[in-house]
Amino acid sequence: MWSIAKRELRLYFCQLTGYLVVGGYLLINALTLWFFNSPFNLLNRELGDFNPFFELSPILFLFLIPALSMRTFSEEYAQGTFELLLTKPLHPYQIFGGKLLGVLLILSIALFPTLLHAFTLDGLLQEGTKLDWGVLGCSYLALFLLALLFTVTSMCASLIFQSQVASFLLGVVACFIHLYFWSFIADFAPTVLGYKWINSLGASVHYGTLSRGIIALEDLVYFFGMLLTFFLTGVELIQKKKRK
Repeated sequence: MWSIAKRELRLYFCQLTGYLVVGGYLLINALTLWFFNSPFNLLNRELGDFNPFFELSPILFLFLIPALSMRTFSEEYAQGTFELLLTKPLHPYQIFGGKLLGVLLILSIALFPTLLHAFTLDGLLQEGTKLDWGVLGCSYLALFLLALLFTVTSMCASLIFQSQVASFLLGVVACFIHLYFWSFIADFAPTVLGYKWINSLGASVHYGTLSRGIIALEDLVYFFGMLLTFFLTGVELIQKKKRK
């Protein structure tokens, strides 16, 4: 698994596209949080409120993560190396897990510099007033779980299509469904119980709770259950291609 992850990381940053995607994400983050007059501008909120970052990130992830994941298997198809990968003494879960680890390493490289925004905001606060780093850590955990869900979903899309463009588009649609679709459907529920049940099928409500620093068992169960479901789906897709 680790060898596949290192290969994924090396191949991604061997191309200019990798730097453009990560650099573009960081630039949009910085401009939106500090310079653009938008609802996400940190200076337009109560000073000490870092929530705009966690409200903006899922929107950016809808495009960033499918862009990072679209090449994981689609490029293997295009180069004819997927069949070679299947001949190696690796179980499908090791192949999928290695690719997943590689994308997460790239995503971590993109996310780590965003801590500078938190440190900058913390430095602007008056003496005696500081960010709640405990809540901030929980919010980053929520963001990581959401990113992980988007990644395994987008990788499944990459397994389905040989075209990277098609993989990207399916990944964006699937991640959009995770984040917004169920909340939209819940608005048409005839009862409050029906609304709550349908709304709980989406990632938005669970992410929102965790990002506020509230760790609830049902939210963790949701994320780990969905991660396991899509991870096993990806493994099954590899097994089907291996049998063929």
